[in-house]
Amino acid sequence: MKIQHIVFDWDGTLADTYPVISKAYEHTFKSLNLPAIPYKEVKRLTSTLPNKDTLGYIFGPLKDEAKKHYYEYIEQHHVSNLKPMPCAKELLEFCQDKGFKMYLISNKKRPYLLEEISHLGFSSFFDSIVAAGDSPEDKPSPVAAHAVFHNDLPSADSILVIGDGAADYKTARAYDHQDKKSTCVIHDPDGQYSGPDPDFKVKSLEEIINLLNKENTLCPKIKRPLLQPNSR
Repeated sequence: MKIQHIVFDWDGTLADTYPVISKAYEHTFKSLNLPAIPYKEVKRLTSTLPNKDTLGYIFGPLKDEAKKHYYEYIEQHHVSNLKPMPCAKELLEFCQDKGFKMYLISNKKRPYLLEEISHLGFSSFFDSIVAAGDSPEDKPSPVAAHAVFHNDLPSADSILVIGDGAADYKTARAYDHQDKKSTCVIHDPDGQYSGPDPDFKVKSLEEIINLLNKENTLCPKIKRPLLQPNSR
């Protein structure tokens, strides 16, 4: 079945938000007089766990105090140097022009997420948005994933999930039903992805445009020159 629905991740997929996230963690470590952890580890954790779980994982019993400092920094700086990922706008415009329905699921709190979407001029692209706290459980829980479609799931093989972390792979798997699977594409420009094998990995968002423009379909059983299944 041809792809009809595209579910996007935000941080690191469409928006280059990891620099400010990293600085927010640096601010938090400094405020708590704790040694900072490397940027790569921050990116790995935040692309794998919901942020509330990441804060708990890193700061343990200091989670509540860490949360205060973290969001204090985010509140002041999250759009100051915000940029789209390369070719993000072109991908969204292409998908809109071709009639794909587009959705966004993120573990960022809704006020921050909406402000960032508006700042980049992406507000008109998404049919629905699910942010942290919108559902009883956050991404990659099936509860949050299904909320994207208002709990009325289309055929799994009509869904494409585009993200950059293990949580996005798990989101794709949350759409699998009736012996059909959704397709997961991981955007991995730096070759740092270390989660479960997705259907495809790409170095740039432009690769996805090229493939959709050529075939208007994604099938992990078909070898593509632009998207190689399970390539490391």
